[in-house]
Amino acid sequence: MPPTLRVLLAGALFASGGALLKSCDFPSLQRAGLRAGIAALALFVLLPRARRWPNARILLLSLPYFGATGLFVIANTLTTSANAIFLQSTAPMWVLLFAPWLLGERASRRDLLMFACVAAGLSLCFAAPAVVQRTAPDPRTGDLFGIASGVAFALLLIGMRWLAASGRDETAAALAWGNTCAMPLAFLLMPLVGQTPTAGTAPDWIVITVLGVVQVGLAYAVLARAIEQVPAARAALLLMIEPALNPAITFLVHGETPHPLALAGGAMIVGGVALGSVLGRRRTTAPPVTAADAAPRARP
Repeated sequence: MPPTLRVLLAGALFASGGALLKSCDFPSLQRAGLRAGIAALALFVLLPRARRWPNARILLLSLPYFGATGLFVIANTLTTSANAIFLQSTAPMWVLLFAPWLLGERASRRDLLMFACVAAGLSLCFAAPAVVQRTAPDPRTGDLFGIASGVAFALLLIGMRWLAASGRDETAAALAWGNTCAMPLAFLLMPLVGQTPTAGTAPDWIVITVLGVVQVGLAYAVLARAIEQVPAARAALLLMIEPALNPAITFLVHGETPHPLALAGGAMIVGGVALGSVLGRRRTTAPPVTAADAAPRARP
């Protein structure tokens, strides 16, 4: 399979998460924990480079990884899949804000253009009325968790960039161990938010297994085999298939309909990141990884 097609396949697998998470009746943190535990096993099997003992750098990324994935699952449980994925996709904007202090990397003009588009899209998402639906029982709270997952995702991307700078090829291990640590963290937090683990039904376990093995494990394995052969900017552009497909799949499966303003805001967020990627491809030199380039490094 051509590398670009592998990136598209990984994005499509990531996009199935919204509908699948809404098809499972476990409490939200239990969903996050079980998916992470199963994904960790899948990653250790599918990615040989992940089979190494973690060091302090790898374990340090476990917290932002849990924030990016666990908070996204909570957001997806409370608000529409469209809002959850659109708001998490604001991560490059937060990278742009944090990178000068954490990485010493300055923003380029294309980054500022991307920032403006993403910020405008974020504003539209919050301007949309909070309409309660069967699959989105508390949309405004879910939107806040979506923003928090975007911030955590940004910190994860910055951490991945910092990890890659060491030249020790620890990214795969960081993803696998991030999932490994996310499982106990999710279960430990359940009592603090009034959640209790449930036994679940057979369909619940089938869905959560598909989420862990296919939507996370296989998607990362496919992406890992392609990302070294695809320029970062092009990969970021191809991975925009995820926020584009996610709401469509959820609509087909659950009939969930986002507000038109939220869709318009999502289009601006996705378009801003895509524009940053296109402009990045036209640059003749290879500068340090910036906000737009960071997107394909890891997906929750």
